[in-house]
Amino acid sequence: MMLTKILLLLVIAAPAWASEIKLAGIFTDHTVLQRDRVLPVWGWANPNEQVTVTFAAQSKSITADANGKWSVKLDPMPASAEGRELIIQSKIENRQAKITDVLVGDVWLCSGQSNMHFQLKSNEKAPEEIAAANNPALRFFTVEHQFLQKPTDKVSGVWKPISPETAADCSAVAYFFGAALQPKVGVPIGLVVSSVGGTRIETWMRSETLAATGEGGALVEKWSHVSPAEFETIGTTYREFQRQRDEVHPQAVKEAKAKGMSLPPAPKMPKQRCHDSPCALHNGMIAPLEPFAIRGAIWYQGESNSAQPRPYEKLLPAMIADWRQVWGKDMPFLFVQLAPYRDTHPAFREAQQRISQATPHTAMVVTTDVGNANNIHPTRKQPVGEKLALAARALSYGEPIEYSGPVFKSMSIEGNRAVISFTHIGEGLMAKDGALKGFTIAGENGKFVPAHAVIEGDTVVVTSDKITDPTTVRYGWAQVPEVNLFNLEGLPAVPFTSQ
Repeated sequence: MMLTKILLLLVIAAPAWASEIKLAGIFTDHTVLQRDRVLPVWGWANPNEQVTVTFAAQSKSITADANGKWSVKLDPMPASAEGRELIIQSKIENRQAKITDVLVGDVWLCSGQSNMHFQLKSNEKAPEEIAAANNPALRFFTVEHQFLQKPTDKVSGVWKPISPETAADCSAVAYFFGAALQPKVGVPIGLVVSSVGGTRIETWMRSETLAATGEGGALVEKWSHVSPAEFETIGTTYREFQRQRDEVHPQAVKEAKAKGMSLPPAPKMPKQRCHDSPCALHNGMIAPLEPFAIRGAIWYQGESNSAQPRPYEKLLPAMIADWRQVWGKDMPFLFVQLAPYRDTHPAFREAQQRISQATPHTAMVVTTDVGNANNIHPTRKQPVGEKLALAARALSYGEPIEYSGPVFKSMSIEGNRAVISFTHIGEGLMAKDGALKGFTIAGENGKFVPAHAVIEGDTVVVTSDKITDPTTVRYGWAQVPEVNLFNLEGLPAVPFTSQ
């Protein structure tokens, strides 16, 4: 009896420092830290425990708060490809945590839905591309999926240097972006991939931001009646479906083929998913990244919102402004215009173009040359990533290069001729593979007919024998536009309507 009481007293009196000291989940071995910026580093210890963070000849000390969370800010430092240790040391003896092989360079957040999540192993030339992927100065961190009703500061994932052993699981767009960018800027590049297929933009935004847009009311109402327990059940069920779809079923198919047996049926997607739950991915996959220092963001999303172009014109700029409250008011934001696909209305691409024109420090990548009418996930991701890298080099790194295809500037009428002027003509305009195509023209009655278009200097002249009084010209105005206007730098013109 006496021994039991003594043991109980020892347990009660056990020091709080028996718990673990640790870094936030975004910090793992092989991390890339952002150069030339104040660097927040944070994690958890015991309440009121003093910790010291040491990296690259810097040491900063802090006392954890009443909940055990601590955060320090390291001074800005230059880029370095030397792998170094980041150490967290407590004043309590032997309490230490560290990560190794930490580089300093530029970090880009890579977010969106399925075309951003699309992995290199699914790209059109995956075997050759994966075999050639070997760049330890290029690294990626894939944020594990979590839909949450409230913001969290917990995130899971692992930083991985690009190699033939790791590259297959990297976002293809992010990989090609980084692979094109890293040799040009000459510093390590970190890619933080936070993306989930089938998701609406409303789920990537803070609740306050979404409310301020006046959009998303129906979704907010839909999910306001879902209890935390039910929400967790929906999420758990979907995660199990993902496991069956991505791991169990492919293995079962492989084994069935090897044995000459009939293939097992694919798992059925649950009827309920959290993919349109407002703010759920901001809460689970953006909030826990804050305030990890980054240079900019690339974004490939919109397929799930493509039927609502007008609301999207409010939502995307609001999300950009929201992210810039965390990562800087001039943070470069580069995004992809939706590729040709049978269910994507040209009005949505036009909305994306208006967003790019109206929102400072943004650039839009055009994908009219890499779409697939029957596949919402075109497998040619290399041109997309490379165009994003061009935009980054111009917008973020200040290189004097052309990064966009021709953009509609103005139209003048000369009799029955509509003369179209452009910005971003680069070294000049060209029609790729034959005569210009993709132009239509309308008169006062507003009825569009196919047009004849020719390049004259830095303009395109559009006419039709059926239209004597042209008022409007459109280019690429179709779900799956057949277009071929480029500048001499090889960048495709942005689809447009002149009104």
